[in-house]
Amino acid sequence: MGFWMNGSGRRWSRAVVVAMLSICAACTLLVDRSALQCRLDSECARFGGHPYCRNGVCVASGLGPSACFYGKPQQPQDFVNQCSDAECLAFDNCKRLGLCSGAFAASLIAPPFAAAMTMESSSAPGDAAAAAVLPRCFDPATGRSQVVYITGSSNFPLLLSALAPLVQANGYTPVFQITSSCTGVKSVYGSQQTDQFITDPAPGSSAKGAAYFKADGSAVSCALGPNGAKVDIGESDIFATTCGYDPPGGSVGEYLGPIQAMAFVVPGKSGQTAITAEAARAVFGMGGDNGIAMPWINPELYFVRNSSTGTQQMIGLAIGVPANAFWGVDRGTAANVDSLMRVISDATAAEEAIGIISTDFYDRDRANLKALAFKASGQECAYLPDSTEFKMDKRNVRDGHYPIWGPLHFFTTITNGVPSPAAQAFVSVASVPNIPKRLLDAFIASSLVPDCAMKVQRSAELGELSSYLPPFVCGCYFDASVNGSAPSDCTPCNTANDCVDPARPACNLGYCEIR
Repeated sequence: MGFWMNGSGRRWSRAVVVAMLSICAACTLLVDRSALQCRLDSECARFGGHPYCRNGVCVASGLGPSACFYGKPQQPQDFVNQCSDAECLAFDNCKRLGLCSGAFAASLIAPPFAAAMTMESSSAPGDAAAAAVLPRCFDPATGRSQVVYITGSSNFPLLLSALAPLVQANGYTPVFQITSSCTGVKSVYGSQQTDQFITDPAPGSSAKGAAYFKADGSAVSCALGPNGAKVDIGESDIFATTCGYDPPGGSVGEYLGPIQAMAFVVPGKSGQTAITAEAARAVFGMGGDNGIAMPWINPELYFVRNSSTGTQQMIGLAIGVPANAFWGVDRGTAANVDSLMRVISDATAAEEAIGIISTDFYDRDRANLKALAFKASGQECAYLPDSTEFKMDKRNVRDGHYPIWGPLHFFTTITNGVPSPAAQAFVSVASVPNIPKRLLDAFIASSLVPDCAMKVQRSAELGELSSYLPPFVCGCYFDASVNGSAPSDCTPCNTANDCVDPARPACNLGYCEIR
């Protein structure tokens, strides 16, 4: 004890303690350093599965599939094969189709046309009631003194119902007649006067009559009158060039709307979950090809459209089958595809049935229909338009994993670059860069993706993808709206002053965004 109590001893003991603590501290640091797995994500690559480096430890990222493209996509194939935590489904072309080389078999080359193979249309007679019992579409006495006449895809009324209050606020009543996407294009491009007019269908015709849309979004069948009406807006799900016309220019103006995806669907009782471009080509291009496209071997249970529709044109491009060469029964409209497929109750028929439809119609009947994940040629696995079958986030459309999509197109005649007042009343609502909340909500309610929520873009029908940063970004608001909450990296804001992250300085619709 005396030794520790003398002055020199105290100094010596303090020195020993300090030295020992220093040694222990060094030991601790050495242990921490030996446990440090990484400083960068790239240092975790040896574990496979693209793990992240977090606090010096490699942790699972949940990204897949195993051979996915990791990094910033540059080439078209990078987008469809980029790593993602979205649901990724398998479809073995080798096992199910006998295509083990990864290429189309020669027997899957579609015929040049399908006049001899396409079933007779089963479209029921349309709703062409006698014009005398219908209200007039144009009727100043009942408040319809200014009308904007529109024609095009059978997919469009769902969105028009949501847009109608906004168009009405501009002083115009929208009147729409279902025809087809290419007819919508022709109504503006067509050289014949009859091309540019919509008319009441003859009694007993399978053609659809016109309807005007009220301020509450409801549609009322109406009569166009003996002379019909000149079209103000030709609506189309596809580009004018897909319908055989030149790109817009001169006297034709084009305004782009939100993004719409097309999908393969089966009855809800079907056990099928995915399809590849090769399998879909064997089905719709060869009628099942003697059984190799099991279970879709009965063309009478192919629920298709016709060659002038955007749905068939777009899907045809995706699978390499001309739109006029589809096997199956033309069901007339998207609504018919839905209503006829949803009532299939026989188990065998449910397994053999397959159809094509726009995702806005599918989203409204998920209880009775099932979308198939689609695997494009050269893609690692099949993806749904959404990240999972239980969501409606269109995430795989927005980032390029799901390729069958395109913008809505609104064509109109312009003079000196300016549309008519009626057309302007519509396009000023449906096609604007800085989307107001009310319009954005209308797009979301219609299961469409606004341009401001997209991360990829293309300039031609199913053309090559490239990265895209919209001039006005609304991804956080879109995700919050469809998922119930915004992603963790989305910061709420009231003004731009709340956005302190220099990477996200803009306050858009309540969230900090890039711009």
